[in-house]
Amino acid sequence: MGISYSQISSEEMRVYMRDTGFSVSKIQMLKTRFDALDKGFKGYLTRADFLCIPELVLNPVGDRVIDLFFQQSLQEGSSHRERLTFRMFLRTMVVFRPVKEKSCGVALSQIEDSAPNSRRNKLAFAFRMYDLNGDGSITKEEILAVLIMMVGNEVPDEQLECIASRAILEVVDENADGELSFEEYVKIMERLDVEQKLSIKFLD
Repeated sequence: MGISYSQISSEEMRVYMRDTGFSVSKIQMLKTRFDALDKGFKGYLTRADFLCIPELVLNPVGDRVIDLFFQQSLQEGSSHRERLTFRMFLRTMVVFRPVKEKSCGVALSQIEDSAPNSRRNKLAFAFRMYDLNGDGSITKEEILAVLIMMVGNEVPDEQLECIASRAILEVVDENADGELSFEEYVKIMERLDVEQKLSIKFLD
């Protein structure tokens, strides 16, 4: 049997490092956090486990953030779609790994879109926050739904609907279909420093 790292076999550790680019110490740290959330020692997390995180409970879009974690189980075709394994947890967390100016000798501009923490994948994560039905486009109704999550009853519905309408009309809706595609979203965000805004420093 291989050496274990915080209940992770050496073979599993190699797979995790290959998939995420995280170091052994970062994977150990994330496993400790994962285990702390797994109150019942089940080996996986449920939505109820995430609701033990005060920052998510207090966050107006906390439920939506949790949804995005569980999309990993859908993408991997898991038969238990309400169970998040540690590997799935890692694959979501890696999106927030900072992109260094040079990573393993590779310049920032040369980092491929396929890299799990690439600018494009960070944008894809942000895009899914609004793409509530997962059809690959954002509608006015979806923007309105997220705005309602964020502000609740503090802003009149009519004002929120106006904001949602303008968000679609004033952005780069190239084909004028009243919806925002991911590629259109990428163009809108091209001047935003996504690498910083969607990164967590302790994951570097």
